[in-house]
Amino acid sequence: MLKIDPWNIIWTVVNLLFLYWIFKKFLFDRVMGVINQREEMIQKRFSEAKKSQDDAESLKSDYQKKLESAKTQADQIILDARARAEAEQEKALERTRQEADSMLEKAKADIASEQDKATKAAEAEIAKLAILAARKIVKTGEANDTGSSK
Repeated sequence: MLKIDPWNIIWTVVNLLFLYWIFKKFLFDRVMGVINQREEMIQKRFSEAKKSQDDAESLKSDYQKKLESAKTQADQIILDARARAEAEQEKALERTRQEADSMLEKAKADIASEQDKATKAAEAEIAKLAILAARKIVKTGEANDTGSSK
């Protein structure tokens, strides 16, 4: 059967306490030191990662603001370019209208001048023809007068 010896229990307890004291003195402190160092290193890395993430988010928000600003500027440049193009188009149309009007006026003046020249030339021709006709009449009339006086 099973026999319980009190001396054996006392020596076992003393041995356990002695082993606990040796472990605590030489092992637990060193292990706890390593564990604490690891924990500090992990916390440091977490804080560095958090700082890096915050910096990245700050840069991202800056880039987004710059991108929005660039988009706004691009839109404004496009609007300005459209307005300038429309103004230039209007100016070109107005110049074209003025040139067309001046060409039309010049053409009308040229036509009037040509009509005047043609009228004067026709009048001169009519005058020549009238003089020639008058000379012929005068010659035929002289011929009739001289022929009738005979």
